[in-house]
Amino acid sequence: MKPIFSCFLCLFLFACGGGKADLETTQDTPDAEPAPQTMTDEEIVATAEENPYLISNGTFLGMAPGDDLTAFADGLRAGVLQTGEGDFDVFYLDGAEGNELGYLMPDPRDEATIGNIYVTSPDVVTEQGVRVGMSLAELEQRLGELEVHGSEIEGYTYAEKDGLAYRLDANIYTYEVDRAALKPETQVLEIVVDRK
Repeated sequence: MKPIFSCFLCLFLFACGGGKADLETTQDTPDAEPAPQTMTDEEIVATAEENPYLISNGTFLGMAPGDDLTAFADGLRAGVLQTGEGDFDVFYLDGAEGNELGYLMPDPRDEATIGNIYVTSPDVVTEQGVRVGMSLAELEQRLGELEVHGSEIEGYTYAEKDGLAYRLDANIYTYEVDRAALKPETQVLEIVVDRK
């Protein structure tokens, strides 16, 4: 009985000692956070190709501002968008899974055509890898210098580049915007494919 007890005691001490050494080693190793990475051109293209919801060349889901609205009527869900400026007739854009991707407004100059397309879902990506929810710093990193403007009535703030407008989570009630007033962590709320 003594030899069996001795074996169990040695095994127990060995197991406890080995576990303690591993724990100490783990505790002594600091957790290193990965450095922020910029996406390569290949990674941006791969990201866009993997995502079925892509804004490309001024189009989204095959639609572009100025296109005939009736040609896409079957794939749109009519609704009313209520904002502080009033109620607006819009057409919601739903993904294959039934999730809302955004909405479009008829062109105010010709209501039979598509006006601006507003993307509100992070499931949608631009060719440069930009999504709703990204920070202003990430947006600038991917697109370079942006033209930024506020709006005097709504207070909406947009960064613009290459035919797309990125509504930011900042309310500035003047057209001219001091870029230093915007924090790098300011988020993109929506991406707008502008009518010309």
